Amino acid sequence: MAGNEARKKEQAEKSFDGLTYFVYRSLLDAKIENAEVVSRKIRHAFTEFPNWKRSENALRELRKKVTFAIFAETDDLNRVTAMVDALFTLLDKADRI
Repeated sequence: MAGNEARKKEQAEKSFDGLTYFVYRSLLDAKIENAEVVSRKIRHAFTEFPNWKRSENALRELRKKVTFAIFAETDDLNRVTAMVDALFTLLDKADRI
């Protein structure tokens, strides 16, 4: 339970919503530099494409923006692509629960 409390406290301190915090933790786990800044860029991309779940074109544009946000901090494109794939897979699974 202490881990959950710490997570909620950190999320509140950074003023992250659930999605942004999830992305932030994923980036930290992957050892991406400037995880907080990248998370905010990714959150902005999600607000730009709110219908990404229903529109193939919006999803493509969103994935592109997420990829570029992470790619700005690491030049390993294979690693970035794998992270983006994993992120969207997890978001898709979470959406179906």
